[in-house]
Amino acid sequence: MADRDWRSALLLVLVACSSSPSGGPDAGPPDVGAGDVGTGDVLAIGLPPFALVPAFSPTTHDYYVRCAAGDNPATLVVDYTSGETQTPETLVPDQALTVAGQYWIRCLPPDFPALAAGGAPTPGYYLVNSLTYAFVLDTNGTPIWYARGPAISDVDSLAKDTISFVPNATIPYGYSSAVAFSIKALDVPSTTSLSAAGSPTDLHELRLLPNGDYLLFTYPIEQGVDLTGLGTYGTNETMADCKIEELDPSGKLVWSWLATDHIDPVKESMQPAVNTINAQNVVDVFHCNSIDVDGSGNLLLSARHASALYDIDRASGAIQWKLGGTAYNKDNAALIAVTGDSEGTFSMQHDARFATTPNHVTMFDDHGAPNAVGVARGIEYAIDFGTKTATVAWQYLGTGQSKYEGSFRRYPDGRSVIGWGFVPNDPRIITEVDDAGHDLFDVASSGGASYRAVKVPLTQLDVDVLRKTCPQ
Repeated sequence: MADRDWRSALLLVLVACSSSPSGGPDAGPPDVGAGDVGTGDVLAIGLPPFALVPAFSPTTHDYYVRCAAGDNPATLVVDYTSGETQTPETLVPDQALTVAGQYWIRCLPPDFPALAAGGAPTPGYYLVNSLTYAFVLDTNGTPIWYARGPAISDVDSLAKDTISFVPNATIPYGYSSAVAFSIKALDVPSTTSLSAAGSPTDLHELRLLPNGDYLLFTYPIEQGVDLTGLGTYGTNETMADCKIEELDPSGKLVWSWLATDHIDPVKESMQPAVNTINAQNVVDVFHCNSIDVDGSGNLLLSARHASALYDIDRASGAIQWKLGGTAYNKDNAALIAVTGDSEGTFSMQHDARFATTPNHVTMFDDHGAPNAVGVARGIEYAIDFGTKTATVAWQYLGTGQSKYEGSFRRYPDGRSVIGWGFVPNDPRIITEVDDAGHDLFDVASSGGASYRAVKVPLTQLDVDVLRKTCPQ
């Protein structure tokens, strides 16, 4: 199916599904088994007056229906090889109905975002979010697991049968001491809360290191900063800095790195923003939003408001090279310029990663700078350190500029997954494509932008554990 057909079909389905009432309980009821007494293989399942999503297939084991608040009477109709059974059922939001011990039908709460999915991707699970839900989708776009929160961000799975996210994020960055990452071990089950040391936890990134430590951001607020030369800012500004912290599993600070020690806010910030934080105007000069780690332990930092990536030597803290942004760095790093790019260059990017190919990096290019001409995209650059240039090795273009958020990941099987952030008039939160750029799978949502779309293999999350621990 052509890309335009995908988008049109998804948008039509999404509009048709978006009239669900708001509301729903705070905690899920226990799952229930069907009371039917049929024998033999299951040939068909119906649950009138509800329509199963997706349509029933004997090889598909997870479904959902969209419930109203309170009791939802229905009739479970199961066609077995021994004949048809009809059983009255009453479902409430969050409950799951099991049939023949192998089919699960989740009664989604009325405030769960409308979803529309289509395509034939490779096996795996997708971790995404709406404003108030973290959820795991299968390749039919069915929510297998979800959790609620007042403001969800950065859903990921950093270890087997573990899901992490920020349930109470503040935007545009972390400024409340109440914000923390929630790390849920589903198979135990247990929940660990992880917070930055010394200043509020930021919502943008949580990385798990091989030694069991974590990397995250905090944005220290600094007063009396001289920003003369950066736009119209003056000598006595309040500024949000950017700090990377390494914490051990108990939350103890092991190592930290402060952006202003290595990046000049006046000479390197390109799109600074002012936000009112705790009743004061704060200039967000860097807006750090992703960290990646290579095999040597060095870090790749994305600074959205500098429209630049920085390679940080873990041992010394010095920046070794800078890709994009202004032609300056405080550490005298090698300056890598983008050349031959059909979209000019990247801007206001998210989710920068070291690629598996040496000297390649990937990112989601929001392409959101005021003077940018072009559209958001997932992109991989090849860096030539001899010529200090970067060229496009691969890209997949979207339908417009993304205003915020977004992600891009390339996988060993040649597939790539793009999370679109917020592209006006495009409700997609996930697109999966093959190496030739063919669109294989799309998911649209009425829940607004998803911060990221992360795909993990089936072995990362046990489906029975997901079912049994949903919802949270």
